[in-house]
Amino acid sequence: MTGNPADTVDAEWHRYGKALLHAMADVRAETPETAHEVLMETADYWFSLGLVVGSTDAASAARLLALIEREEPARQELIEDAGHFVSEALG
Repeated sequence: MTGNPADTVDAEWHRYGKALLHAMADVRAETPETAHEVLMETADYWFSLGLVVGSTDAASAARLLALIEREEPARQELIEDAGHFVSEALG
């Protein structure tokens, strides 16, 4: 076996972090730099929560998304943004 598995996890975590930073670029640009750490921790938490809901209860996730974004074009934009995020985060 070559390489340290921890190195792979660190590289994957770094890639995820970069994708999260890019996804939050507009929000970060509109807020003071002193708030960025809390914003990123908050985004990571809510994103993780959404992943848990989506992976354990897909029907509820779909209902929540429809509740949050009632307008179809907004949901479609989120779907596209999610695709870009996954591509950047996971390669």
